[in-house]
Amino acid sequence: MNKPCRFAVAFLFVAALGSLVPSSAPGHDQIPAPGKGLHGLEALILNDSFREAGRLAEKLLADPAADAHTRAVCGLALLKAGRVGEAEVVLRQAVAASPDDPEAHLGLGRIARIRNDEDAAIGHLRRAVPSRAFYGEALRQLWRAAWQRGRISDLHEIYRLAQERYEGETATLPSWFGNGFGQIQSVAGSRLFETEGSLARLALPLITDALRSRNFMVALTLNGKDAYPFDIDSAFADFLSVSPRLAEELGLQLTGGSTATGVGPAESRVRFAVLDKVEAGGLAFRNVPVMVSDIRPFDGLKKGLIGTAFLKRFNVTIDVEAKVLTLYPLDRPDLLAAAIDRTAVATDVPLYCYEATTVEASPDGAPAALYILDTAAAANLLDVDFFAEHLKPKTDPGRIVRTGIRGAGGAQDVNRIDGLAIALGPLLYKGQAMCEFPMRGLNEIGGRYAAGLIGNHLLWPYRVHMDFRAGRLILEKRAGARRPLNGDGPPE
Repeated sequence: MNKPCRFAVAFLFVAALGSLVPSSAPGHDQIPAPGKGLHGLEALILNDSFREAGRLAEKLLADPAADAHTRAVCGLALLKAGRVGEAEVVLRQAVAASPDDPEAHLGLGRIARIRNDEDAAIGHLRRAVPSRAFYGEALRQLWRAAWQRGRISDLHEIYRLAQERYEGETATLPSWFGNGFGQIQSVAGSRLFETEGSLARLALPLITDALRSRNFMVALTLNGKDAYPFDIDSAFADFLSVSPRLAEELGLQLTGGSTATGVGPAESRVRFAVLDKVEAGGLAFRNVPVMVSDIRPFDGLKKGLIGTAFLKRFNVTIDVEAKVLTLYPLDRPDLLAAAIDRTAVATDVPLYCYEATTVEASPDGAPAALYILDTAAAANLLDVDFFAEHLKPKTDPGRIVRTGIRGAGGAQDVNRIDGLAIALGPLLYKGQAMCEFPMRGLNEIGGRYAAGLIGNHLLWPYRVHMDFRAGRLILEKRAGARRPLNGDGPPE
C-alpha cells in the first residue's frame, strides 16, 4: 500500500514585503513573443522561461562575434537557469570588456547575494538600475540586499530611486515597494535587525513538533514577553513570519497586504509588522520586520517561522539527534570548522542563497540542477518538465503512483515516482520518492530555475552544517553510523 508523503512544504518563498512574483518586468503581460536573438533572450527571461533562456544563451554564446552586452544577458540567462559557475565566468568576461554594462552588474550582484555578500551585491546592483529591460529586477534585488543590511537611510534612498526610475518608464511602482516602505515607517531606530550582545557559540534547544515529527523548532522571546516556538524553515526566504494569533497577542500594528503562494491549492493572506525585540539565548535583534501570515501549518497556533534571512546571519549546525541548533558568528569561520569532524564528512557541496537555501543535486543520473533545500519539508519535489525530459523516458510507468502532499496552501494530489536515487555530491540516497510538482510558480518567485525541492528526511540522519560564510553544506556522519557512504540511503 502506497503511503502519501506526509508534508511537503511548511511555507514557500513569500518574497519580502509583498508582491510574490518579482516585478522584473513592468507590464508583464506586454512582454513580446520570444525570438531568436538578444531581444528574444530578454523576452524569455522576463517571461520567467529560464530553461529556454539558458538554451538560447548557449547558442548566442557560440557566436564568436557576440558583443559584451549580448554576453552579459547570456550570463544572466545562464544564472537564472541555475548554472552558477558558467554564468559567473561569462558575466566577468562581459564586465571586463564593458565595465558599465547593467546586465553584467545585475548578474554579478545576484551572484554576490547567493553567496551571502550583501555589501558586494549592493555595489553591483546600483550599477544595474539603468538597465533598459531589467531595471525592475535590479531595483528589487537592490532593495532586498539593502533590507538585509538594515540601514533605513539606504532604504529611503532606494525607494526614491525606484520612484524616479519607474516614473521615467511610465510604469507603476510594484506593490512590494509600498508594503516595505510602509513597514519601515514605524521603526524608531536607524537600523533594522540591530544586534545586541555577542556570541562565540550559541546553542538553542530544538523542540519537536508533535504533529510533524521531522520538523524542528526553537523558542524565541518576542518584545520582552514570552517565548514562542518557531519552525526552522530554510525554504522561507525572510527573517521571521508569525501567525495572526501570535501577532494579536503581541498587539502588533499591521501594515500593507499581499498573498502567499506555495504547495497546496489555496493562497494565504499576508500582512506586515515590526517587532521591537527578538531574543535568542543571549543574543537580541531590535527593529525586526516580520510577516504575519495565515498559512495552514499555523492553524490558529501562537507560533512562527525562522527563514533563511535569519539563518544566513550565522554559520549554523543542526543536530536533531542531540536536539540542538548551534549558531556561530560569520566572522569566525574557524569556530564552525573546529566543530566538524572532517574524517566523518559524508558530503561537502556548494550552498547557495537564492533567497531560500539551494543546492545542486542529481536524481537517477539526470543532469545536475538546482534544488531548494527545505528543512521544513518531509517530501522531495521534482519539476514536471524536468521529469518529462530527463527521467520519464527511462521510468517504468508502474513506478508512478498517485499520492497526496500537504503544504502551506493545503492538501493536493500529485504523481509520486518511487525508487529513485538522488546524488548530493558524492552522497547517494537510494530508494527515494519524488513527487511531480509544477515548479514554475515557485521559480517565478525565486527568479531562477530550480528542478525541485529536497526535504529534511535527507538531512536529519546527519549533523547538518550550513557554512554561510564559505557557501557550503556539510553533512557529517554521526559516530557509530553503520551504513556505508553509498549504500541504500543515509547511515542508520
